[in-house]
Amino acid sequence: MLLVATRALAQDAPATPPPRAPEGSRVINLPSTEIPAGGTLGVIFTHRFSGSLNEADFHNFFTFDSSTSTGIGVSYSPLDSLELALDRSSSEDDYEISAKYRLLPVAEGRRFGLAVRVGGNGRTAEEVQGDRYAFFAQGIASLALGSRVRLTAVPTYVSNTASFRDAFNVPVAISVALTRTVNLHGEFYPKNQDFTEGSGRTTRFGWIASIEKTVLRHRFAFTVGNLRATSVDQYTASDFGGVGLPRDASIGFNLVRLWKLK
Repeated sequence: MLLVATRALAQDAPATPPPRAPEGSRVINLPSTEIPAGGTLGVIFTHRFSGSLNEADFHNFFTFDSSTSTGIGVSYSPLDSLELALDRSSSEDDYEISAKYRLLPVAEGRRFGLAVRVGGNGRTAEEVQGDRYAFFAQGIASLALGSRVRLTAVPTYVSNTASFRDAFNVPVAISVALTRTVNLHGEFYPKNQDFTEGSGRTTRFGWIASIEKTVLRHRFAFTVGNLRATSVDQYTASDFGGVGLPRDASIGFNLVRLWKLK
């Protein structure tokens, strides 16, 4: 009788939910393995100030008076595992179109997730010289450590950047859920190994971190880092002016709004 009762209680007990994702469809700039539920429309605004915090004072209102790089994007998930997106950055009037497909979600009994993302960029500003268009492909792998931490690696290939053809890099990210509605994120972009001594160009690593507050279908992240680029063809090769010296951090923010259409 005791064995029967124990089995009945085990059957009635709810299944352990999968670890809650501390990030949305993006970490800060990098894509995550997460995709909004099918029928979800999303809008993202990005804002990066150019002024370095090393020069922040009362006169420039702590860099809020400095020039900015802004972006706006729209996304839609026709399926639970597919997200289509169009983004535009004011830096070089860069347009980016992409499709992300989730191969494996983080789920009960599986602590890792996999996704792929492909798309293209068009730098349409008049001052852009040479080939303005690029194709990119990204693999996305995430690993959940417990219920609050997630690591993400994004191997990225871009056919054309400001200085290179066929650029490759592997930026990484970490996300930590401090509470159910407050998250910390960080991204690191290694130096581009295609730079050579004596080329007249310099290479440096990029980094950006954020603290994020979430409410129902909203995410607001306050960012700080030396990376101001937000599009794939600008952040992958570390050859764009939106990557400053490692110590020259500047601030910004991301704002995300989602609507469930069905």
